[in-house]
Formats: sequence, C-alpha cells, structure tokens
Amino acid sequence: MTDETGSDTERHLREALKHLGQAQDDDDLRKTNAVALEEVSNTVSSVLREYEGDE
Repeated sequence: MTDETGSDTERHLREALKHLGQAQDDDDLRKTNAVALEEVSNTVSSVLREYEGDE
C-alpha cells in the first residue's frame, strides 16, 4: 500500500468514526442500532490502531 493510499484509508476511517459518534449521540436511535454502531466503531478503531502500529 502506498503512503497516499494509506493516508486516504486513514482519513476515511477517521471520518467513519466521526459519523458513527454523531449517530450514537442521536437520541432517536433504537438500542439495536446503538449496539451495532458501537461494534462497527470498535472495529474501525481497532483497524486504525493496527494501521498506526504498522507505520
């Protein structure tokens, strides 16, 4: 993976985390959706940590 591709990937993952966080803050979400969002958020965070560890 090139540095440019890695930068794009990291930027997209961080944007996804931001959007997930905003969705979790929305009081209208049902509990099922909140749990699913939390799991996706945890997965994206894990990928970012692994990515940062590879640099």
